[in-house]
Amino acid sequence: MRIDSQRISTAQHLPDAMFAAAAANPSHPAQWYRVADAYHPLTYAQLASRTRLVATGLLAAEVGQGDRVALLMENRPEWAVADYAVMAIGAVTVPLYCSYRPRDMAYVINDAQARVLICSGGVLLQHLLKAIESCPQVEVIYALEPQDKHTLLRPFAELEAQGVDVVSLDARLAEISRASLATIVYTSGTTATPKGVMLSHGNLLTVVSAASEVIDLRADDMMLSFLPLAHSLERLAGHFLAYSTGISVAFAERPDTVAKNLMEAKPTLLISVPRMFEVVRGRMLGQLAKQSPWKQRLFTSYVSLGTALYRGKMTLFGRLAYALLDRLVGRKVRQRFGGRLRLMVSGGAPLSAEINEFFEGIGMPILQGYGLTESAPLITVNPEQDRRLGTVGRPVADIEVRLAEDGEILARGANIMLGYWHQPEATAETVVDGWLHTGDIGEIDADGYLRITDRKKDIIVNSGGENIAPQRIEMLLVADPMIDQVVVFGDQRPYLVAIVVPNEEACRTWADGKGLPATDWSSLVVSPVLREELQNRIAGILKPLNPYEQVRRIHVRAEPFTIEGGLLTPTLKIKRRLVLEQYQGEIEALYQ
Repeated sequence: MRIDSQRISTAQHLPDAMFAAAAANPSHPAQWYRVADAYHPLTYAQLASRTRLVATGLLAAEVGQGDRVALLMENRPEWAVADYAVMAIGAVTVPLYCSYRPRDMAYVINDAQARVLICSGGVLLQHLLKAIESCPQVEVIYALEPQDKHTLLRPFAELEAQGVDVVSLDARLAEISRASLATIVYTSGTTATPKGVMLSHGNLLTVVSAASEVIDLRADDMMLSFLPLAHSLERLAGHFLAYSTGISVAFAERPDTVAKNLMEAKPTLLISVPRMFEVVRGRMLGQLAKQSPWKQRLFTSYVSLGTALYRGKMTLFGRLAYALLDRLVGRKVRQRFGGRLRLMVSGGAPLSAEINEFFEGIGMPILQGYGLTESAPLITVNPEQDRRLGTVGRPVADIEVRLAEDGEILARGANIMLGYWHQPEATAETVVDGWLHTGDIGEIDADGYLRITDRKKDIIVNSGGENIAPQRIEMLLVADPMIDQVVVFGDQRPYLVAIVVPNEEACRTWADGKGLPATDWSSLVVSPVLREELQNRIAGILKPLNPYEQVRRIHVRAEPFTIEGGLLTPTLKIKRRLVLEQYQGEIEALYQ
């Protein structure tokens, strides 16, 4: 049964949409959380009731309309309770990434001038207490597990102990409109200091409504939430969209337990970023390389037939062969994802056509979408029934897209942010005459499908004056199972070079197949023989491109780029400029 999403269009604000979903089906599970090796449900009635209790507690604590409340918490049921409670009293949620260092937390808290903080506990609380040493305006921290005895700490349960003040809460709810500021979301800062993106209730309801029209949501749908809820994509799809339409959300224990939690929760929908799909494909191919030649041929044939079926180029014999291989191979593969997964959504960065095609081939379709935090965050998405590989789909309802003269993607609609918090000049540079200047370069085909070709500021202009899109090259290269991460450079240079992070498992399998002497990873990764193999693979992959788009020399890095190391954003994007700064010597050596 398809979800009726008509009520979203009439909702006055985000809590209104959630409360309506709860009233329509109070006993339906809103959330699934894992305790004692099993998932347990919390109903929509419980979510709505607890939200009202916490909202009343915030009112009693004299949190006013427009006050900013910072939220630092792992993905868990209380995230939704706190977020909706803050918005229900007309205050403004400021989500913090769990991967933030104390200085990053302090920057956001101070920039937003948040007086009230809500946190879970453990290491996150320790980091937050360190951060507020330089945040004099902070008055109180409500913690789920307040182990410390800090003077500003209060138990989160204190907020729920007031009882629901229906009159006061209803009065606050009545004063919120679609134009009201709902949240300030700080960009992940790949190129500069994070900016606070101001999003209204109307901005977010616009994309919730648009997404519910594009995706065929069903009453028994369940999402597995594992991307940070501070991430605008996860918050839209695995939070606002879910709770506005009345479907269920299961929470992964941690990012590193997603594979296990997929098997346990058995979700039907999954939201992720391209990096996760790249890693999953790489691991599957790495495991396949250890199987017998017969099993390898079966899997390769299955993926090829699945791709042909998707492209509509399948003979009757091919359909019969695919049906047989799907029973032998496909079902076992999909069982690793819980067995019920029918649709995945990718966003946050471009997904290569090869990765997309691979998952289509194994019967696990991916809807690739596109947007920015500044667009709440949806602009385009591939329709479920008319997916186009290599594109990010068509503009969703009520959102316009066009290209500037230089190819930059511009968007306009009710989803575009109110502006950057306390940065009117930056706002004026980014939103001109109502058009959001995305900073991405793209192409639009005859059917209106958008293809992202690069970031405007990342374009390389070599010493010969050729314009080169590094992301296009990088997406091609990371599709190789022996390459995990890659960053291409060459601005004002005669040729391109790259920092390459190889996949350890795939490289070890290759070395064993070549009969190379057993050695540890630190020795193998710097060996000339592996570097030569990687260089040869890169040359083969890029051969169809222009001569000036070839990567001539590489530096091999043993350890992957990480959030903790400061070279990945919380949304898993590589900080190109910081990599250039950190590896300037190695890059210079590649031009000697």
